[in-house]
Amino acid sequence: MKNRNKILYLCLSVLATQFFISCNQDTIDETNTAIPYEPIGGYENSDDIAADNLIVKCSFEENITDSKSGISDGNGTNVTYENGVKGKAYKGSSSAFIGYNTVSPALANVKSITVSAWIKTDPHTGGAQCLFMLPKTSDFWGNIFTLIEGTGPADTMLIKNHLQKDVTPSIPWSGQWLVHDGSNVLTNMFGNWKHLVWTYDAATSTYSMYVNGQNLNLPNSIAKRYTNDPAAGGLPYGDLANSDVSKFVIGGFQQHLGAPWGAADGWMLHYSGLLDEFRIYDKALSDTDVRSLYLLESDNR
Repeated sequence: MKNRNKILYLCLSVLATQFFISCNQDTIDETNTAIPYEPIGGYENSDDIAADNLIVKCSFEENITDSKSGISDGNGTNVTYENGVKGKAYKGSSSAFIGYNTVSPALANVKSITVSAWIKTDPHTGGAQCLFMLPKTSDFWGNIFTLIEGTGPADTMLIKNHLQKDVTPSIPWSGQWLVHDGSNVLTNMFGNWKHLVWTYDAATSTYSMYVNGQNLNLPNSIAKRYTNDPAAGGLPYGDLANSDVSKFVIGGFQQHLGAPWGAADGWMLHYSGLLDEFRIYDKALSDTDVRSLYLLESDNR
């Protein structure tokens, strides 16, 4: 009887040992399994947003390469890098810029647009800094670009964006300035990373500006675009139409690229701040997608 109990005890001990080893192994496997990110706006990665419409993406990971090949054959002048929102970032200066010699048809022929970038900069004086420009060989001004003027009241940021619609017959308001001055200057923009996005939707002829994922409340005088004075019969602006496109520049004006443009004027300044995750889409992103892009890139995704 004692031997039988001893055998039973040994059997139960073996079973118990196997049970706990098995449970412990399951625990180890579970611990080593990667926990997936929670989706934001239905996306797990920033590159999933309007993936088919992303035509330029420069992340500046110690290089000037556009991973979408919308701009290529680039040459950096006095370009350095610093820690950014995701990895490294382009570090501007009073002489730094990047010139790309080749522009893809997808960018040259863009009809609607979203421009997205992270910037970190300080107030400046003496002129306008150019964040980027899609040049135009036949004109003093480029086709599409963003300028940061000298500071507005109380260190507010005065930004000017530019659109182009060159068609036949020509329209009076072919080149359009979207000027954030007066009560529409941008506040709290200096000294920290800011996610800056602007869009133009050709279907509705509407311009929008976003800061850190928030759509700014713009008056119709800025948001709604027309071919001419609407009071005199101007029609909605419609599709963009760039002309005489040649090259692309980040951190400077087209005049900084040399021929065929003349020398830069004294007020034409290089962008002196930090720039990261520069993107161009050939569509106007929705409010939800802009917000998702901001949150995902903030989360290093």
